[in-house]
Amino acid sequence: MKQIYQVTPFVHVPDMAQALDFLTRVLRFELKYREANYAYLEWGDAALRLLEERGRPRAVPGDSARVTIYVDVRDVDALHAELRAELATLPAGDVAGPEDQPWSQRELLVRLPDGHWLAFGQAISAERAAAARARHHE
Repeated sequence: MKQIYQVTPFVHVPDMAQALDFLTRVLRFELKYREANYAYLEWGDAALRLLEERGRPRAVPGDSARVTIYVDVRDVDALHAELRAELATLPAGDVAGPEDQPWSQRELLVRLPDGHWLAFGQAISAERAAAARARHHE
């Protein structure tokens, strides 16, 4: 398995221009390649492939919206601080965290233009995860 060095998710978007603006301006991905309905972006060791599907319905928050991309980071709080100005331009409710989660991750969630979520997460200690579980059960 030493041949595998990266997993690159495909993100199906209803509007390529809107998705590229969001991912490059707000989340600082760099556009490396684009043609017609396809684009390839990188940010450090992370990459995304976009495929435009005009007419694809936007996920409705609270209904079918879910985390569709998970990016592991070393320090989610430092990333949040770095992106704070850009994240502040998003609509209310489109950013959540950073917050410790019961599943031993500290996560920052950002709603994508298609309505689903992108999560940035870092591993946390068992003690912090237990405290998060206790908060969720209150």
